[in-house]
Parts: sequence; structure tokens; C-alpha cells
Amino acid sequence: MLFFMFAKITSVTLGGGYVIVPVIGSALEKKGWMNEDDFYTIFAKAQAFPGPLAMSTAVLVSLRLCGFWGAFAAFWGILLPPFLALILVSDLIRTYGSLPAVKRFLAGAGAVVPGLVAAMVYKSAKKRSWNVLRAAETMILAILLALFPTLSLPILLGGIAFLYGIETVCTRH
Repeated sequence: MLFFMFAKITSVTLGGGYVIVPVIGSALEKKGWMNEDDFYTIFAKAQAFPGPLAMSTAVLVSLRLCGFWGAFAAFWGILLPPFLALILVSDLIRTYGSLPAVKRFLAGAGAVVPGLVAAMVYKSAKKRSWNVLRAAETMILAILLALFPTLSLPILLGGIAFLYGIETVCTRH
């Protein structure tokens, strides 16, 4: 059952982990297998694992739901459909990828990605306890990331360390 759920999701979802993860969460909640809070707790842990985010999330969720065999099924459910699609479609895209209709389809599919990412950020942000300091920190970090995209990794890592330090100092006083 898990294999087919993940295979279905990765068969019809274009984009990376930040696109697939909210779809996985919705599917699990719709089936009544896991609530949203538990899912996003596992998703937070999955970000610490190397490799594709959707894969880590699916494997950890399935490991919790069904143990080793659930994780095994999730791994192949996430991996096989895009792999097979790439093999089957690569020649078609090479041949027809320059056609205007194909370009419009791919551009439209890419336009959905920011909305799905924004929905996931919104769900995560509404669970956080906010104050003026946290809001200001988050806005400053977001502005820096937008202004200097080529330095996004150092800015993000440095920003997280710096903000953690500020919060630690401010909560002690």
C-alpha cells in the first residue's frame, strides 16, 4: 500500500523534495495514517539525513508506520516512477522539448513549485511561537538570502548560528 501511494505521488509530481513532501503529508493525513504534527516532526528529522529530502521523509515516515518493510516499499515507491519516467521520456524531451507547447507545460509545472513551498513554510511558521525579535530575525535573514543568492548556504548556516546565539542570550536575561 505504501509503495503504491508513494509511486502515485512521484509519478504525477514535478519538482524536488519541497514539492513532494507536502503532497506526502496530505496523502498520509487524508488516509488517516498520520496527523500533520507527527508528519512535520518526522520531516524536520529527515532534513538532517543526506540525500533527497522526499526520499528521507518517505523512508522515515514508512519506518514509523510499518517498520523495515514499509521503509523498503517507500524507498522503491519514491525511486522507481521518476527513474522510469526519465528513461522513457528523455528521448521525447530531446526530440520535442523545443516545441512551444512543451515549453509552456514545463514552465507551468515550474510555476506551481513556489506555491507548494510557500504552503509548507506557512504550515511550519504558524506552529512556531513568534515574537518581535523572531519576526525581525526571520525577515532580515530572508532579505539577505534574496539579495545574495550566490551566498545562500553561508548566509543560511551563519544566520542560523547567529540567530541561535541571539535567542540563547536573550532568553537568559
